[in-house]
Amino acid sequence: MKKYVTLALALLVLWSCKKEEPVDYVLLSGNISNTKGGELNINSLNGYTKTINVKDTGAFSDTLYIEENGLYNLRFEQVRFTPYLSKGSNINLNVDATQSSSTLKMSGDHEELNNYFAYKSGREYDFMMDREASYNMDEATFETKIKDFQKDLEHHLELVKNIPEDIKTKEIRAINYGRLAKKGNYERMYGYLNKNRDFKASDAFKKELSEITFDNGEDYLYSSDYQQMVSQNIREKAYSYYQKDSLPYPEAQSKALIEVKSKIIKNAELYKNISMRLPMSKDKDKDLKEFLNASTNEKHIISVKELFESLKVLDRGQPSPKFENYENYAGGTTSLDDLKGKYVYIDVWATWCGPCKYEIPFLQKVEEQYHDKNIHFVSISTDQQKDKDKWKKMIADKALGGIQLITDNDFNTAFINAYKIRGIPQFILLDPDGNIVQANAPRPSDEKLIALFDELKI
Repeated sequence: MKKYVTLALALLVLWSCKKEEPVDYVLLSGNISNTKGGELNINSLNGYTKTINVKDTGAFSDTLYIEENGLYNLRFEQVRFTPYLSKGSNINLNVDATQSSSTLKMSGDHEELNNYFAYKSGREYDFMMDREASYNMDEATFETKIKDFQKDLEHHLELVKNIPEDIKTKEIRAINYGRLAKKGNYERMYGYLNKNRDFKASDAFKKELSEITFDNGEDYLYSSDYQQMVSQNIREKAYSYYQKDSLPYPEAQSKALIEVKSKIIKNAELYKNISMRLPMSKDKDKDLKEFLNASTNEKHIISVKELFESLKVLDRGQPSPKFENYENYAGGTTSLDDLKGKYVYIDVWATWCGPCKYEIPFLQKVEEQYHDKNIHFVSISTDQQKDKDKWKKMIADKALGGIQLITDNDFNTAFINAYKIRGIPQFILLDPDGNIVQANAPRPSDEKLIALFDELKI
């Protein structure tokens, strides 16, 4: 008996001394009401990406294996939120997808902090959406408005208990960047609202903006406002080189990026650019090679290589991803299989998209030229279902031709996701058998489109 007691005590000591395994994951769950389900995307500029399936009931739950604590971008339909996630935390989210700015509620670990971020997100959304009330005022009044906005966020941040000190320090700087970003938008927005494209803010008003430095990698990864200002600064430099040095824009962009001092920022901007450009690239091998030569971030390199491989299913001759039972403006529904037997030229667009609307007259001209040829012209709107009347009105007002369809869930459909569409308009050309000719075909305004049609003898 004594022997068994000794053995049990020994096992107890071993068990109690066993080193506890570190937890490197986050348990994320929640419910999103007023949705048909879809994909919830989580990412960070450090290279982390995760897609969670949201059921048609709105429920979701998953385990996120993160390498570092911090803010992560969460996107689902119109829900845009940046919560704080830490290893070992259990986070719960509840929101109405149709009223995300006012209904977002967080619970679980970091509840107070994440509800502060929810509050901040709602305030920023309201400011952005009511442009008249936010920007249509003189400089002095606007200065007061955005300073009050800043003070309000700082007050709510101070109310948060047990906030990680590094997060508090970064967030105070981020709130200030938010004020500066609004100030940077003032000239353009005030001119737009007053129909005065030549409007210029005073030098005194803009002095503070001219003193911003754009090489702080830590702030770039934390503050979306600072990140956008950095990206805008790089775009402005690239456009300057494009105009003054007559460089092709990709080369001008590369030149602007070379001048970035921060390795973090340079890698992140390279990653953002290639993620947008690769799905639409005419020479994916060349673009991938240039990215691999420029980037030093291993996570980004792995992610882009995976994207490159996934895009092979969109090569010429591959069967096209399909859409099924999209609502047809003419009545009923249409599926891609209904269109076999002719070439299919697809315009993926939306009523709110300026570049999409620019292409409309050119598309109408091409449709007229080929109205009795072996080709269907199909326009697929990615407008939300709640904006269906706007879609119908634009079709009527502009006398849009071809086959006019609307997706059943804006961008969150299998067809859009399969084509890796990151921006619109995007034009797709399929052959009569439903195979891909070009996943990123020339736009109607590009003379190369007619040359392509001639080459195919359409």
